[in-house]
Amino acid sequence: MFVINVLTSVSSSFSECFSAKSYLSGNSISYELTLNLLPFERLNLITEQNLCQMYLPGKTVVVQLHFDDISFPTAGQEIIFEYKFNEPIDVTFKLSKDEYKQIYPKENAMYELWYDVNLVKVNSSVNTITHTKYNGTNCYKDIDLTYTIYENIQINVNSSNCDVKLDLFTQVYIEYQVNNTIEQIPILPCINDCDPAEYMITSTNYKKIKMFNVLSTVNSKDHMSNFFTNFINNRRIPIYFVIKYQINGVFAIITQKIYNYYSVDTLRCTIDDSIFSLAGTLNPHNLHMQYRYTSLNQLNCDTQGVTKVKIDIYIFDQITSYRGNQVLPLNEFNNNIGATFEINNELTTLRNNFSEEETTSIIVVSYLDEDGQIIWESIQVDRAYIGCISKATMHLYRNQTCIRYQFDNNLICSNYYLNATDLNSIGIFYEECGVSHSLGYYIFYQAINYSISDQTMCFICDDFVDNDTYAKKTCEENQRFTKEKLKTATVGFGIISNYESILLKTVVSEYYGVFMPLIVVCSISFVVVLIIVLSFIQLVNK
Repeated sequence: MFVINVLTSVSSSFSECFSAKSYLSGNSISYELTLNLLPFERLNLITEQNLCQMYLPGKTVVVQLHFDDISFPTAGQEIIFEYKFNEPIDVTFKLSKDEYKQIYPKENAMYELWYDVNLVKVNSSVNTITHTKYNGTNCYKDIDLTYTIYENIQINVNSSNCDVKLDLFTQVYIEYQVNNTIEQIPILPCINDCDPAEYMITSTNYKKIKMFNVLSTVNSKDHMSNFFTNFINNRRIPIYFVIKYQINGVFAIITQKIYNYYSVDTLRCTIDDSIFSLAGTLNPHNLHMQYRYTSLNQLNCDTQGVTKVKIDIYIFDQITSYRGNQVLPLNEFNNNIGATFEINNELTTLRNNFSEEETTSIIVVSYLDEDGQIIWESIQVDRAYIGCISKATMHLYRNQTCIRYQFDNNLICSNYYLNATDLNSIGIFYEECGVSHSLGYYIFYQAINYSISDQTMCFICDDFVDNDTYAKKTCEENQRFTKEKLKTATVGFGIISNYESILLKTVVSEYYGVFMPLIVVCSISFVVVLIIVLSFIQLVNK
């Protein structure tokens, strides 16, 4: 009881454990309020009145914050911290958006501390409240990050609504988070050979600035290297563009998250003088990455020094995430049609909960040297697609080719195809020894409408893309060649529309006439072939 009596009788001494300069700082993005408790300036001068060092180290302290008409935490909740002698202590209160709005205009507050399991109570005031971060959501209409691996980073902004004071105290930087550590890359104003729209040492009107550059200089080399090391390891690390400036001596911080990334190296690859586009589709049985507007992965690229290609794909929503990767020799990659990843639990969950607005894909294609170092890469951040065709077969007739297909029976696909367009393409390929070979593409204008019944779409040689670089045969030659390959190779097809990209290695049937089918499939057994041949003979004899 002696200790309890001492603590109770000298509670006023504990008010000197923290400085009167302690303050509150608010974050209006995360709606957090932090009580910054600073140590009393003369704590090192031990006196008989100073019990902070004698009794409190290691003790728990319960804290409550009071404004005129509201207190935190609310009834039934406690915020507890451990006292550390002569050290600053930050105590964070998580508020709702409405609660934060209530305290935002307040100029002072009181805090209440209960030491040693509520035996001693101390009240003190806070006369400084700063809101050090402002909501920058509407600061820009558009913001993105472009880069050349290990060489430079550029932040591009459009339609700045920020009224930022530019002076010697203004700080601009990129902030990113790795695990629980916040890293920063300073962005210094340009001094020489500057673009008129660039952030410069002479910039006076912030709204006219359209780009902020980070170059691999002596000062930024380590920052740049660390960023790319972490970015290559995880393309989903949170990245923010931050501006810190002063208003009447108080720092204001505008923070805006960057969602879109572009590699300048993408310009090294073109398809018919157009930049390629990537699509990631969640099919019923796999995840397929496909280059749009081309068949094989044979792009017009600068591949000097490249020996391997790495494909990284991320599919995620607010709850579930998936990451897959493949590394292929350059020649094998060039002769593939996109890349296919096996279905797993995460992909199944993402597909079942698919949202056109929220399900996102990040696809990275990195060209590597023999040591596995990235020479250059392309990246695309876009919405993901859902594949709704669960099974299909291709049938070759004398004058046309037809695809018979069936949709998945689910509500997502039903809604997805309500506004289906009528531009579609079919790519036919064959596979030998694990390498895919294109047989050309067909473009046709037929709506793919959702139905749980089997459907058929057909196309003729007039639909064939004559200038398909990788076909190298006329439509008629391709049809004859396809029939020959049915005997020795796996033949399949891919469907690409505005809604999905699906690769199907499936049964392909050849029909010489409408009424007399002769099916030849490379994987079919001898018994089935014999039955079909006998059926054909019986028809002829009749």
